[in-house]
Amino acid sequence: MMLYAGKSLIAVLTLLCAVGTAYTAYCANPEHRAAPPGKRIVNRIAATVNGRPVTSAEVRARLDPYLRELLMLYPDRGPRFIAELVKAKGAVLKELIDRELVLSEFETRGAMIPETVIDEELNRRILYQFNGKRDLLLQTLRASGMSLGNFRESLRKETTVAAMRSSRYDRAIPPTPDEIRAEYNATKSDYRDITRDTITYDKIFIPAVGSDPNSTPEQQLALAQEICRRIKSGELSFEDAARTYSADMHAQDGGAWPPVARADLAVAFANIAFSLPIGQLTGPLLDPAGFTIVRVKSKKLAPPPPFSKVKEAVDDAVRRKQSEKRYREWIDRLRDKAVIRTFI
Repeated sequence: MMLYAGKSLIAVLTLLCAVGTAYTAYCANPEHRAAPPGKRIVNRIAATVNGRPVTSAEVRARLDPYLRELLMLYPDRGPRFIAELVKAKGAVLKELIDRELVLSEFETRGAMIPETVIDEELNRRILYQFNGKRDLLLQTLRASGMSLGNFRESLRKETTVAAMRSSRYDRAIPPTPDEIRAEYNATKSDYRDITRDTITYDKIFIPAVGSDPNSTPEQQLALAQEICRRIKSGELSFEDAARTYSADMHAQDGGAWPPVARADLAVAFANIAFSLPIGQLTGPLLDPAGFTIVRVKSKKLAPPPPFSKVKEAVDDAVRRKQSEKRYREWIDRLRDKAVIRTFI
């Protein structure tokens, strides 16, 4: 796996800015980088399953949400970043291979998925992976070398597999009303409209290039790391650090931000921030302009939908959990007799 090993952060940041985003341009393999203007990404074959192709564009598009978060979390691109990226890439490729195993097994059944179902799944992906921002999905697809039509076809395959799985393994004893209600109570927040979430946090922003024009991103990253260390050790308060070092608009307020809607945040930052425990110092995180240190003060999540609106989806979730073991055993048997070749 080829990484940007040996390249300076300034080179990486320059490349990221050239394609308009620090999150979709960088990938673990050179073929995964966003294409320069006027160039077309070659959509290579990532794997074949009984002769059925899995394309590198599909892998890139699936990997992108994980990649954006990893890029923010590990700005030094150290061993942990590499390990997490390899792990995520392997999981994505395995999911796509499993999908083709099932489709290969059932390809003669001619299952038809209505366009309305594809539209619903597309909208769900936009909501939960892109904070409801359709333009960000389209930008990600362009950077991956994948068209919206190709992406819809990928979703069609996934929903077909879900339908096939349901027809094969969800015919056991149906879940009881109590089981469905218990699942709803445990997971109801997962069905909320996350774009209505709000968060309050303290923030320190260290620009990639400091007030000294000769400063480098490497030096600024080291500064951000040292500030984090001093705050965690108690040598420096967050508020004093913000007033002294931060280039953020709320620096003189000790870095304190008013409540911000999740929909107004970059998707990767929002996913990280909303996953943090209250009061935990995190950073430095990479963004297109520099490095961010954040401490979450409070979170207000959107209300969950009423049980009546999601009862069918919750029922499906219970059935999937009940059949998961048998389903995985079946996939393993398909894998054992399949001809699978991987090329990345």
